[in-house]
Amino acid sequence: MIKFVKAGALTLGAITAVALLPAAAEAASPQSLCGAGYTPIRDGSRAIKTKSGEQLGVTYVLYNRRNGKNCAVTIKTKYIGKPSFTFVRLTVKGKPEVSEGDNFAKYAGPVYQSGRGRCVSYWGNVSSPDNKKSAYGGRLKFDNCG
Repeated sequence: MIKFVKAGALTLGAITAVALLPAAAEAASPQSLCGAGYTPIRDGSRAIKTKSGEQLGVTYVLYNRRNGKNCAVTIKTKYIGKPSFTFVRLTVKGKPEVSEGDNFAKYAGPVYQSGRGRCVSYWGNVSSPDNKKSAYGGRLKFDNCG
């Protein structure tokens, strides 16, 4: 009986560990969303926080030296899996901004814009599913020129 309980506990533990793997594998990273060749830039991530300081997400900007494009995404850190307004904006100096916003479960974007030799700014927003909380973050100042 003791051997069976121990074996059952090990089997249950193994089943639980296997059940957790898909959720971990689904975790979004800026690199996985933007694609091969995109790497974070200096000052390329900002927390998205409410006025009271609660973090609801992070907005990122990455760059691909090979194709000269920037990529921006906003990834939720709270309310993951629950659709709520999530937004990302990327602006390359001298060009119209590109953005995406809707009721997303995990992230907004990626959005892309050619920016070789130009400065960029980026911005993100995440709201709670009931729209009672809204958080913003990013860099409005143009930087990372080149």
